[in-house]
Amino acid sequence: MIVIVVVNTVKKYIEKLKIEDVIVVRGGSNDIGKNNSKEALRHVFNFVKNNQTVNIMVMAAPPLPPAHRNDLLPSCCVNNEVVSFIRRLKKRMVIYNNVKILDTDLEREQFTKHGLHLNSSGKECIALKLAAVVRSIFNKERVSPICLQWRDDTKIFNEDRTNNDSCVTN
Repeated sequence: MIVIVVVNTVKKYIEKLKIEDVIVVRGGSNDIGKNNSKEALRHVFNFVKNNQTVNIMVMAAPPLPPAHRNDLLPSCCVNNEVVSFIRRLKKRMVIYNNVKILDTDLEREQFTKHGLHLNSSGKECIALKLAAVVRSIFNKERVSPICLQWRDDTKIFNEDRTNNDSCVTN
């Protein structure tokens, strides 16, 4: 019952957001590793499709590269699913102009001893990457139009007249 109330409250809040706002969506390898990556991808896709009036930043699951959970062997099926999920996520999100994908390419030293969670250095790095992407969303370069010099229409008219007069023979 509490979950329904929270979800409905969030939906009402998100409906009020505009293009000047940013929503950050973050999932982790635990979400992908429970054999529900197709469902998770569908939920992210539907969320983006239904919220095109706001900027959305989707943080990719664990580090890219090496795109694996540091607490598991690189060849583990969870790590393969993470790589597959990120590839499918990027492929499906490319059609949306309001979506940015933040690759969280971190080093092993930015994780705790067991290798799954971020340490303070990793959290700081993610915060800086988030801030840079948000800045890039709002500091878009303004393209200035090409400025051409104004041509005096009377001068062109007189030139045309002169050229036409010289073609007339008596």
